[in-house]
Amino acid sequence: MVGECKVGRMIDIQILERSDSEITLILKGVPLEYANAIRRAVLEEVPTMAIDYVVFYDNTSALSDEIISHRLSVLPLKSDTAIEHYREPEECRSSPSPSGCYTSLYLEAETAQQEELVVYSGDLKPQEDPEIVPVYRDIPIMKLGPQQRVVLEAWARLGRGREHIKWSPATVSVLTYIPTITISLDKCNMCKLCVENCPTKAIDIRNSEIQVNESKCILCRQCVKVCGAEAIELGWREDEYKLHVESSGALRPERVVLEAMIQVKKKLMNFYEEFERVLSSSGVKL
Repeated sequence: MVGECKVGRMIDIQILERSDSEITLILKGVPLEYANAIRRAVLEEVPTMAIDYVVFYDNTSALSDEIISHRLSVLPLKSDTAIEHYREPEECRSSPSPSGCYTSLYLEAETAQQEELVVYSGDLKPQEDPEIVPVYRDIPIMKLGPQQRVVLEAWARLGRGREHIKWSPATVSVLTYIPTITISLDKCNMCKLCVENCPTKAIDIRNSEIQVNESKCILCRQCVKVCGAEAIELGWREDEYKLHVESSGALRPERVVLEAMIQVKKKLMNFYEEFERVLSSSGVKL
């Protein structure tokens, strides 16, 4: 995807890799400040569903209510439809009415005499919204011993990562420079020390020829440190970055990035409107 911003800078976004849980983008022509704002918004601003509080009706297991509640709260819940149908986190925290904020999941498990049972995330059953369920069904929550029982109701709502990490849709959000590797053939004596010390094998020597793969470079500078001939120079490209995002599963990775961009845009618009109001109230004409 290629676009042009209002300042005349060409923007090019390329999808380098994509899977059901990860996405890697190459951002060209994007200032570092904007790219980093998106990286942070991925972790802190994109809303997802998570269990906010738990009501216990019975618990005779070895785990206390608090430990079970904590384990339930960090289970990633599917949130693709929740963003569109549930109220904003800020509205739910300030509103006296919980209508449109919460949905509940029910869990009941019991063992007979001489029986043991592992309770998994898949045992959580939605009571109201069938779309809000655990992303992974095989996460162990607790183990019940003989003649133990647990009955609870878990209530989930939308939240943001800046409120608590359990609402963050991503487990990893990393912005890195795009490296450049320059090797002076006049200085290089083919000692192979750079090859032996490069942890990612970004530099190799084959058939007496130097092979460079800049996409593998992590700018650790080990090759520069061991090169006694000072034949290697490392740098990075201006306004070009790699953004790697790993989703928790609550949202598709591409939607996590898209929603992060929407949240950054909202913040900028709110700032613009507030600044415009302040200027207007001060009698400053635009």
